[in-house]
Amino acid sequence: MKRESLYISIAAYLAILIPTPGRFVFGFALMLEFLLLTFIGILVNSLIKQIKIDETKALTLMMILIATTILYRQIIVLLCPEVALTLGFIIYLPPVSLYIVGYLFNNNDASLPVSLKTKLLYVAKFVCSGLVFFLFRDIAGFGTFTFFGKKHMIYEKVLFSSDSVGIFSFFATIPGALMLSGVVLMFHIILRNRFKTLENAGVV
Repeated sequence: MKRESLYISIAAYLAILIPTPGRFVFGFALMLEFLLLTFIGILVNSLIKQIKIDETKALTLMMILIATTILYRQIIVLLCPEVALTLGFIIYLPPVSLYIVGYLFNNNDASLPVSLKTKLLYVAKFVCSGLVFFLFRDIAGFGTFTFFGKKHMIYEKVLFSSDSVGIFSFFATIPGALMLSGVVLMFHIILRNRFKTLENAGVV
């Protein structure tokens, strides 16, 4: 993992994932927002490059990302008001996150199909790790699985009683989330370095 990529991942974890309540439904809403904003950002970035208004690119991109976030929040309010209310200001962090904005500006010379493939794949890795992060916190910390339910309510499936959670409830707290995020990042770095070693050796 490149140093810049590592720093961006750490910043995204600390700024967005850590303060978010440790329920899968909230994490799913945020990760879906990441994918949506990345897709919209790539399209807008390509359009700006085509019409050659680089002077206002940063401002234009940020305005569209924030407008998309506002629209996305209104959709979440319609689907499940409790999710939008609980997330609060956190739902506005992704559009200003260095993870999205910083990476969207990289490799501007690439074509639109190449940008969609490489950048969406890059963000998809973060999204998958984020989903696992929230799923583990939901199950281990609360003994439940939560998702969008019927009648604009959160669906909660109790997997085991809260009395059985024990010490794992630590992962439902912010200090537990910090520790878990460190483990996830470490595992990601080790796995990436292992694949890079295998590629250099010609194994894969």
